[in-house]
Amino acid sequence: MNFLRKTAAVLLFAIALGHADDFMGLPIEDGASKDERPLPSFIFGGGASLLYYLKSIDGSVSLDAEYRVHKNVSLGLYGTVPFVADFLEFGLDCHWYFKGSLMRSGHDDYLKFAVSAFYLDYDETYFSPVISFGYGRDMLFFKKADLFGRFEFYGSVVAGHPVEKENEKMNIVGPYMEPVRFFLHARFSILFF
Repeated sequence: MNFLRKTAAVLLFAIALGHADDFMGLPIEDGASKDERPLPSFIFGGGASLLYYLKSIDGSVSLDAEYRVHKNVSLGLYGTVPFVADFLEFGLDCHWYFKGSLMRSGHDDYLKFAVSAFYLDYDETYFSPVISFGYGRDMLFFKKADLFGRFEFYGSVVAGHPVEKENEKMNIVGPYMEPVRFFLHARFSILFF
């Protein structure tokens, strides 16, 4: 009987130690580091997007690099090359994360503000300034992977020389070049950290 009491006491003591986070001020296991990975500070990657302008859709590829200055703010560089249109875009963007936690809940919602330039090469070379504003979401697909997906939906306004696109509709004199100043973008990217 005495043997059974000692065995039960040792088992209860072992179970209590197994469920305790610390014992006499000594950490037994760090629960926070096991449950949550740190937020990535530098990310890079690329993706594809659809651009809607002048009642037509064009595709593009893009490269992104971003640095998280604060848990709610990041600054980045990006570049875009459309498939059909005659311009290149490169610029700076800022993301303000307002909802979610990428490593804890698996997603981050943000507002995007970007300043960029279109490189246009018509009869002359133009660097037209562009302002963009929109919404995006970062989605962590796998808990232990070092990559995540990003979906963005935003609009861009060309402040300088407009992008020119040939209008397929014929008027009296024939086809003509139509200026484009507003673009809608839907972009999906894969980013690594």
